Amino acid sequence: MLTQVVPGFVVNMGWQEKAQMKYREKEKRVASCQGFIYTCGGTLKGRNGTIESPGFPYGYQNGANCTWVIVAEEGNRIQIVFQSFAVEEDYDFLSLYDGHPHPANFRTRLTGFQIPPPVTSTGSVFSLRLTSDFAVSAHGFKIYYEELQSSSCGNPGVPPKGILYGTRFNVGDKIRYSCVTGYVLDGHPQLTCVTNAGNAAVWDFPVPICR
Repeated sequence: MLTQVVPGFVVNMGWQEKAQMKYREKEKRVASCQGFIYTCGGTLKGRNGTIESPGFPYGYQNGANCTWVIVAEEGNRIQIVFQSFAVEEDYDFLSLYDGHPHPANFRTRLTGFQIPPPVTSTGSVFSLRLTSDFAVSAHGFKIYYEELQSSSCGNPGVPPKGILYGTRFNVGDKIRYSCVTGYVLDGHPQLTCVTNAGNAAVWDFPVPICR
């Protein structure tokens, strides 16, 4: 195949040159995809949405440092529900902040492969920060977030081997728990959504566990 490269010059492009061109084109496409996949963090507004770690479910990059800030309407709260969670245990972490991502607002740090229970903020801002080392990674996570009205306690979640009865989570609503066969409930079997001294909707007892 003869290819014109500049006026007055002609080169013969053999199979090696063709292969190199195809490889370079593939590299460009991959780099473009990676540039999209590896975009992480940002400020999220709206009543609900989904957060996925970069590259989910194929794995986040090494050396990640991604921060998401969820902002709700003033007076409302935010609940996050984990739909999938796999982070290299003891080396990569998802840190949660009850507010903006400052040390004073630090709430907990998650790692490992067990899906955490739902988490509800105390105010109208909630932040998440993913950090990873420069070695092994994992599939990552997928999180559903929802803005809660001041009268809602939010879904408290289901413990491992547990069963939840009830689909309403507003002030005055009651839910019940039991365990699958072979496990015994440890804690209160019934929870009620009540208003605390600060006029916030909260469950009157923590979620029981199944042993």
